[in-house]
Amino acid sequence: MKKIIVKYWWVLPLLLLACMLGLTFLFSIAPTVFESIVCLWLLVVVVLLPVSWVILLVNKKWWQSLLSFVLSAIVVLVLWAPLVFGAMSGPDGFGREHKIPEGLEYQLPLDADAGKGQPVDSLDRENYLQIWNGCQGGIYLYDFYYPALPAGEIFLRCYEATENIPLSEGSLPKRSPVSIGATRSFSQLVKQQEFVIFEGDWGDYYAARFEVWFRDADTGQETKLCEKVYRIEGWMR
Repeated sequence: MKKIIVKYWWVLPLLLLACMLGLTFLFSIAPTVFESIVCLWLLVVVVLLPVSWVILLVNKKWWQSLLSFVLSAIVVLVLWAPLVFGAMSGPDGFGREHKIPEGLEYQLPLDADAGKGQPVDSLDRENYLQIWNGCQGGIYLYDFYYPALPAGEIFLRCYEATENIPLSEGSLPKRSPVSIGATRSFSQLVKQQEFVIFEGDWGDYYAARFEVWFRDADTGQETKLCEKVYRIEGWMR
């Protein structure tokens, strides 16, 4: 290991840079398992860096040790602030500013252990779309059933129900689409597809209108299939 560190002393500062850039990017989009992996790598690099400096000094690699320290310090100084900001972004107050009006009809997302085995009535439009609670507030999954459709793509659009403010414009186009083949009868087209609503905070509920859209694979034409209002909360760290 000593020979590797002496010869490739520059690898650890580069790994530090890559890990911090990766975490800053992941914190800006959506929660994924990759965050835990990158955090683990960052921890390993942070532990190995001081060890490498000592090994370089013992082997009289003065300028390599100094350069590794300086590069690492620059990376931390430049990226620490945006990394902390991304990881600990505070409440945005969206839900408090958009109270649910009295009399507005809405549904509640189901928990994972609820509604299993219940039949879907093909004549009831309210049963075409079902939103499920995910692992944290603001993280959701959806199921969708529909009659015959050509091949294409099912995707979501979401709006705050009272002012039609688009929600999660950056992530929904990436997280909600599901490609389907041509269908001939009423069937389940989407099963437990995960997406994230960023606007709002945990426990700060507001009403959101979920629209299910279809994009034809041949023509590219987009058609709204159904919509449904749910009481939701936003995702926060």
